[in-house]
Amino acid sequence: MRFLSWQRSSVFDLVPGPALTDGRLVGHLPLTLADDVTGETATGGVDFHLMAPHDVGGLVRDAVLRTVPGDLAHEVEATKLVHVDFAEPDLPWRYTPQLAAGDRLAPWLALLVGTIDEVRVDGPLLRVGTPGVFDAYPPRDAYRWAHVHDDGKRPEPLSRLVSPRELQPDTAYVAALVPAFDENGQFAWDPAASRIPAALPAFRTWRFWTGPAGDFETLAFALTPAAVPGLGRAPLAYRRGALAVDLEVPGALTGLGGAPDGPAEAAARADLIAYEAAVQALAATDPLHRAVVLPPRYGRPWTADPEATGWGGELNADPRLRGTAGVGTWMGIEGQQDLLEAATAQLGAVRAAAHLIEGLACGLLAAQSLWTRRLPADPARQVHLLAPLMRRMRTAGGTAMGAVTGPDSPLDPALFSSAARRALHRGRAAARHSASGVVGRDELLAAANRCPPPPRRTPHGLPHADLLGHALGQGPVEDPSVLDLPRLGRETERAVEDLTGRTIDEDFFIDLAELTAAIEDEHGRCGLHAQLLRDHMGETATRELLVAATRACLYATGWEPHTDPPPVDGNPVDIGGLRGAVGGMLPSPPPDPCRPVGIDGVAGVVTQAVDPHGTGTPARRRVGSRISGIAIGDLRPPEVPLGLDFPTWTLLRDRAQEWLLPGAERLPRDSVVALRTNPRFVDAYLTGLNQQLLGELHWRDVPVDRTGTPLLMFWGHVDFATGSRTAEIQPVAAWDAATQLGDVQHQVLHPGDTTGQDDLVIVFRSDLFWRYPATQVYLVRAQATDPADDATLSATPDFALPAGGRDARVFIGPTFQGAIGRDVVFFAFDLDPAELAQFWLVLDEPPSELRFRARDGQTGLPLGGNAASAAQYAIATIDQKTRVAISGPYLQELGLRP
Repeated sequence: MRFLSWQRSSVFDLVPGPALTDGRLVGHLPLTLADDVTGETATGGVDFHLMAPHDVGGLVRDAVLRTVPGDLAHEVEATKLVHVDFAEPDLPWRYTPQLAAGDRLAPWLALLVGTIDEVRVDGPLLRVGTPGVFDAYPPRDAYRWAHVHDDGKRPEPLSRLVSPRELQPDTAYVAALVPAFDENGQFAWDPAASRIPAALPAFRTWRFWTGPAGDFETLAFALTPAAVPGLGRAPLAYRRGALAVDLEVPGALTGLGGAPDGPAEAAARADLIAYEAAVQALAATDPLHRAVVLPPRYGRPWTADPEATGWGGELNADPRLRGTAGVGTWMGIEGQQDLLEAATAQLGAVRAAAHLIEGLACGLLAAQSLWTRRLPADPARQVHLLAPLMRRMRTAGGTAMGAVTGPDSPLDPALFSSAARRALHRGRAAARHSASGVVGRDELLAAANRCPPPPRRTPHGLPHADLLGHALGQGPVEDPSVLDLPRLGRETERAVEDLTGRTIDEDFFIDLAELTAAIEDEHGRCGLHAQLLRDHMGETATRELLVAATRACLYATGWEPHTDPPPVDGNPVDIGGLRGAVGGMLPSPPPDPCRPVGIDGVAGVVTQAVDPHGTGTPARRRVGSRISGIAIGDLRPPEVPLGLDFPTWTLLRDRAQEWLLPGAERLPRDSVVALRTNPRFVDAYLTGLNQQLLGELHWRDVPVDRTGTPLLMFWGHVDFATGSRTAEIQPVAAWDAATQLGDVQHQVLHPGDTTGQDDLVIVFRSDLFWRYPATQVYLVRAQATDPADDATLSATPDFALPAGGRDARVFIGPTFQGAIGRDVVFFAFDLDPAELAQFWLVLDEPPSELRFRARDGQTGLPLGGNAASAAQYAIATIDQKTRVAISGPYLQELGLRP
């Protein structure tokens, strides 16, 4: 950045002196007249008046780029100065009725700032009620309050007007742009000469309110590492019978030194074990076999005998851990509405899905019973029974009924109509007295499922084959000699004669074996005739049909006619050529459009599609399409594994802060301490909380998995890759029975993390984070030398995981942060607390717009008092961004104190 003390038009270079006329500077424009003919010259000039402040009636709106602070701003830092930025770099000095003295030139505008009790806006005027408003604006220092700012980013520099008025915290102020000179060209006020105007023209006014005392720099430098004895340990009184001991329970955030475990804790554990044994013995000896109410057995939803596991044994036998689980149970009761709302939001329509599944199961059981008792065994009857359903069953080419009664089917849709079903019901008169012998729907379906015999083919425009025989003088076409066809053998002819006139059905093909044997004996192996005859099922076998099938079969195997036909009228007939010519004129025979329907196959497909015993029945598919997220499976009531996105530490923050950070109220103001997270507390707390929540959900008949762990997060760590919170513990049912509470096996670990979630936590008690919530807090690894340390601490932090892995990290950002009240804030780092001595704790002021301050944040001394120009004043008062580094070894030392 570059600052200039002033900037204005070069026209002021034509002003010969500071004398004023009517409060205005007077310039002189020198002129020289030359006669081009005679060469004579004459010199002289023209005087002109420059506009003065009293010639200005106001400022256009676009003249002001911004006011800092803005209009109606709250919580303004009282340590900063008010300023205004102008779009034109010469505006503050454009009408000043003075000449510059080197780097000094007073602006013609002034930025007055007063409290709402000191000044009052009265239309276009600013009325000043107390002379103290002008004490901060002595005329001798007016040159300091405006400068030109060139940051190299804008097309041209901007000008800025600064108010030297120091602000007070928690005060309402009015700021105003007013002319600093009167109509005589003199400074409009002079407290030293007791010249104070009652009102001034106000070109722009706005209001703002300051916040509490201090700013980031003063609050950050006020932070002091502290040692607070007993911080993070809650007192617990164990009283039963003659035993009375005072214990300490580590909270969710506890000290670096760990929890004490001495004779008092051992005595309390032994007494609790003896108490539970006595209660169980009392239950065993009760003559009425009455149940005895025991303290809660934590872990029962996940294991039948919690005391047989390592984690369950200490959870139920150690009064401190049992108390922690009890806190979880308490929070489950106190926060049950929040938890149930979260469960309802995640489960969504599970209740509706369960209702659908129950209705489906009931309907399928009834349908299966009807299916077993009432479905006929005959396929034709099955097709008749399911015909109404086939009209709605979709296939790739339409409906199932359309496929059965399509263009190539001999079956008509009318056969399956309700009228046909009534008319052809077995026992009706129409069926009983049928002349064709059809007595019911089944017989009618079998009779109708036959294709009619194809008509004889007489090609259009050609004579019948018999006429061709007569034209050749060779008789009808049936005579083989007409086209000189080879004659069939005697046995073959006899077999054809035996089969002529019979109906082509399955029995026919049994007797067809005689014809097949005769053909093979007399002409050679052939089987094509049987395939050809199967196309005429249900027809009467004529001699022509049998001979044609036999000859087609023989031609297919290479049977040839005689090559030397007898002559006709003395001329030989080319039978082969004639056959080719006639065959080329005949059109290709159309495909047979009729195919009998395979009733057995149709019945099998349809019954399989609607069988209520199957897994793909329409009802199952329809209900399944309405339910997503769970499988209907065997139609048992669903139990959904519930996993709530709920950071459970907030329950403690809102209802029991003394368990989240015991002793937080003893933290000194403006202090910072090093603590650690407590995985044992988290395990015990979440065990009690989950057990209570599962009981509540089951009591409310919410269909959740009875052995699941709905709440898997305590802090609610965020996965920065996905932007969502992640689980911190494994489901309790998956905990190894041999492990203790807080074991690494219970935790969901980050890649490369071997120490688990026993992490470093830095706690602040300060207004810093309430005033500056975007403050960046991180750790920087200490270097071997001071210059290297300075370079690292001054560098921009890079939180990317280096190639060397977690142990090679130089900059470590927090994995989680939270607040306990307004002024107690904590930051958690995935770092072993024992490694704190290798790091600096660093705080970075959040980025903000350019500001100027009245006093040094560390010493409290005024800034800019010795500035010789406006540029020097800007440089002296500009607010530098603050970065604070706190010694990690010192924090660790204080944190380890008992």
